[in-house]
Amino acid sequence: MIADPRRAACIAIGDELLRGDYPDANSGVVAQKLAELGLEVDRFVVAGDDEAQLERLFYELTHDYQIVVATGGLGPTLDDVTRYAAAKAARVAIERHEPTVAWLREMWSKRGREMPESNLRQADFPVGAQIMPNRCGTAPGFRVWIDGGMLAVLPGPPSEMRDMLERELAPWIESTCGRGPALVHRSFYLIGIAESAFADRAGEWMARGAAPLMGVTAHTGILKVTLRARAASREHAQAQLDERAAQVRERFAAELYSESEGRPAFAVGSLFRERGKTLALAESCTGGMIAELLTEMPGASAVLRAGWVVYSNEAKSSALGVPPELIERHGAVSREVALALARGALERSDADVALAVTGVAGPDGGSLEKPVGLVWFATAVREGAGVRAEAQEMRYAPLGRSTVRRFAAHTGLDLLRRVVQGL
Repeated sequence: MIADPRRAACIAIGDELLRGDYPDANSGVVAQKLAELGLEVDRFVVAGDDEAQLERLFYELTHDYQIVVATGGLGPTLDDVTRYAAAKAARVAIERHEPTVAWLREMWSKRGREMPESNLRQADFPVGAQIMPNRCGTAPGFRVWIDGGMLAVLPGPPSEMRDMLERELAPWIESTCGRGPALVHRSFYLIGIAESAFADRAGEWMARGAAPLMGVTAHTGILKVTLRARAASREHAQAQLDERAAQVRERFAAELYSESEGRPAFAVGSLFRERGKTLALAESCTGGMIAELLTEMPGASAVLRAGWVVYSNEAKSSALGVPPELIERHGAVSREVALALARGALERSDADVALAVTGVAGPDGGSLEKPVGLVWFATAVREGAGVRAEAQEMRYAPLGRSTVRRFAAHTGLDLLRRVVQGL
């Protein structure tokens, strides 16, 4: 197979990645940068610190792809074998680069310390490799040609990798390979719609041959929809993207909460601030999670007036005035109690809107009538001299206590968005 000049592969190297100790924080960043250059990554690989396996992997991938970017395994310890595997794959020897040795010694001298001998390994490179200096650490990267494809090796620490990618590798790729067809993308964040329902309504937009290409990922009630358009010119690609983006906004107007901010609390908080509205919260099963998510946003004090975590029945009554007989008659997880909580929070604050959440997060406490995953929401909104209050029931799959709570928090935030937007 001849290496594809416009496609690339990424390799994340490290035993710790295979064990699951840490996620791969590099490959996605590399893929996004290469996409800006018109190179599309269509293969991600996670590999351990095994020299023989890495040698085979480097050789195979550079045969299939013109650009292969590996991250990790450039440290000074014996298990950092990436440089040696690359040399074997390229069928060349390893040589010590004396300018790098001098640079390393100077680095340690500036720290007022003597360099450990093990750091000399970081000056070893495949013969003929092009060295990429590291401004943020002690591990230089390098580029080496293997069987017609170029292997670029960057350090594993994300801050070092990003700097070298931007400063060294990306300019070299652009000057050597040129920019390919323009690739532009845009993301949309939706809430309140299942992935399957989205697919039904999107229809042919999600076909693999569609232009632009549409992809969707789901996480705790949030859908991230990404459009990618590829064309000979950026203008043509942008025109494709703009046309479909307008259609997405129209078809999913009720569910679309942001085109830039994936965190619903930030999007909702910003909306409240823009509209000059304030909020009070009464949380039971979410245990203050909605307040926590909102207060991560700078400027949240302009939005959130007060919040109560009323976990026990006694707290619901003493703090927010829910009549004990109402709880006894309907249960804490009910429409009636949710409405009373919302009204109580509104009455005890000067907020414009109040949200109440009460439910069964599990794993215990469920029943046939009120199973784990049942959550009631209520909103209370000041309207002139009166209050408009509404309640809604949701039933989530019993996928674990934290998941149910997170789903409920996101649903509650979406209800607030809908209230303020008049949806």
